[in-house]
Amino acid sequence: MIVCMIRHGETDWNKSHLIQGLTDNPLNDTGRRQALKVADYLSAHERNWDLIVSSPLQRAVETGEIIARAIGYNNSIIIKEQFHERIFGSLEGKVLTEQTYNKIFQEKAPGLEKFEDLQKRILSGLIALEKDYKAEKILVCSHAQVIKSVIAYLDPNFDFRFPLKNSSLNYFHIMRGEIKIIKYNVVPK
Repeated sequence: MIVCMIRHGETDWNKSHLIQGLTDNPLNDTGRRQALKVADYLSAHERNWDLIVSSPLQRAVETGEIIARAIGYNNSIIIKEQFHERIFGSLEGKVLTEQTYNKIFQEKAPGLEKFEDLQKRILSGLIALEKDYKAEKILVCSHAQVIKSVIAYLDPNFDFRFPLKNSSLNYFHIMRGEIKIIKYNVVPK
């Protein structure tokens, strides 16, 4: 099974470098254009997807809807709670600075979802896709920390501060419960 995890398009909070977490912000106009670029790319190069899955947060759902229309996907988008963004607790709404990033890495913020728990949630969600759906290709519209947690699990040299771009495509191969990176942070031109 091939899974392409797509980071949602830009929101106003992304533009302002605010930590979103579970705050349910919509895409802004730039984010919609980014999602359309992905949609155009997939429509031209990788049109056939068996399923589109999304985090329940509207920025991810809207990204998925834009893509679904462009590739002629006529089924419902499957909402999976497991793929929501990391819970940032007291850091939600704060500006992402070196200081707030350090609090995240040191896990020193009240209500912050532990990195280990984030990874377990996402990895079990991906493995469940393989078990629950007889699909060869699945798009998952999700969030930066979600996708980076998978990459970091699979690649011990991955720098978690690496900027995963809005609307980037991140490809993984899943077979018999084993996940491998194909490529990540692909941004259609």
